[in-house]
Amino acid sequence: MTGQEPDRFYYKDQKLELVGIKGKGLLIPSDFGIETHMGATSCRRGYIMRYKIVENQIILDGFWFNSKIDDLPEINGKKPLKLSEEESAKEGNYIHSMFTHEYRDLNMRLQFEGNALLGKDLIRSKYVHMGFQKPSAYKTVLRIYFKDGIIVNVEDKSKETKKVRKKAK
Repeated sequence: MTGQEPDRFYYKDQKLELVGIKGKGLLIPSDFGIETHMGATSCRRGYIMRYKIVENQIILDGFWFNSKIDDLPEINGKKPLKLSEEESAKEGNYIHSMFTHEYRDLNMRLQFEGNALLGKDLIRSKYVHMGFQKPSAYKTVLRIYFKDGIIVNVEDKSKETKKVRKKAK
C-alpha cells in the first residue's frame, strides 16, 4: 500500500499533518452523508480534511473528496466545487488531481473534545511506503488538547519523537 495522505491542520502560520487523534467531534464526509471512494492509491479513504485553528478555536475549513454523484449537500451554506482534471493540471496542484470535489471556506466551528498529534517537516528517510506516517517520522510534533473545540494546552513533542528515532536505529 502507498503512503497515505493525512488530514491537514493550519495553526500559527504552519501547515501540519494529522498523525494521531484521540477524542470525538472532528467531522468527516460521512458525517454529512457523503459517500467517498478512492481516487488514488495514496488516498484510499477518498478524502482529505482541512482544519484550521483561529483564535484557539478549531474550524473545519474544507475538504477534498471523491464522489460518484454531483448532487451533494450544502454545508454551512456552501456547495462543493467540482474539480476538473484540466483545472487541476493548470493549477499544478497534485492534491486537486486526486479528487472530484472540494468544499472551501466552510468556516465551521467544531466542538472537538480530545487531542490531536500534528507533525511537520517529514524526514524523507523515515517515510514509510505503507499507511500513514508515524509521529517519529517528523522533525516537529505538537500535541494539541481541545475542550469544546478550544485549545486548552499545546505540548511540543519534538524532543520525545527524536529520542524514539534514535532508539530505532
